[in-house]
Amino acid sequence: MTCGCCLEACPGLTPTVPFIGAGAISPVRGFNLQPTGGRHACERFEALMGEGSLAACGHAQHCVRACPKEIPLTFSVAEMGRQVTVHAAGQLLGD
Repeated sequence: MTCGCCLEACPGLTPTVPFIGAGAISPVRGFNLQPTGGRHACERFEALMGEGSLAACGHAQHCVRACPKEIPLTFSVAEMGRQVTVHAAGQLLGD
């Protein structure tokens, strides 16, 4: 679902903050869970470590309240944050 209601409700999405929004972060989790999509997980993690992605989320949870399909967007954002942290630690340790 890509209606954009979560983007409209997000207080962190302003002209001065380049945040991609939970609606773009959440599908990454789904892509990485797929056998064929998982092959490109590292590339997606790198993108989520960039400017305007996970770190820009203020965790206000307005996206969840605005979602007409009641998708648990904050769960996906948190899970992707965990996976990106594990990926970054692996890179740091030379994994």
